[in-house]
Amino acid sequence: MLSMTRWSPFEELGTLHREMDRVFGRYIGDEPATGPAWTPATEVRTGDDGWKVRMALPGIDPGDVHVDLHGTSLTISGERTRTGENGNGYASEIRYGRFERVFTLPAKVDAEKVSAHYENGMLELTLPLAETARPRRIEIGTTAPVDTVAAEAVAS
Repeated sequence: MLSMTRWSPFEELGTLHREMDRVFGRYIGDEPATGPAWTPATEVRTGDDGWKVRMALPGIDPGDVHVDLHGTSLTISGERTRTGENGNGYASEIRYGRFERVFTLPAKVDAEKVSAHYENGMLELTLPLAETARPRRIEIGTTAPVDTVAAEAVAS
């Protein structure tokens, strides 16, 4: 059975480029101190009572992480610094330097009840909704029906 495939030289060049990066490494030697920022992986979960934010920050001292809440804007920033010596044959896929993530929350957060916990390289924030922003059910009031015959009798 004869099989035909279309050959694309650009796909081959892309594959060659990825292989060269893999073999020689993208980060051999020292990176400049002002290297590009990196973005930590993040999960955001929402519920009726607020939000939970989890951010992967392995290798970062919790003292190097800053969490700021201004109204509905949540900012998490920090820096991963390089440790140890970079001798011959050094290669790294770990990103170093500053990072910053800014999230806009859709409703007011009770800033007094926000909590942050850092364990095993994971930062977890609990952001409860402010009481005024919580959904509430409004009860519908009714008035008792007026008996028109009894009302006329009282009026006469």
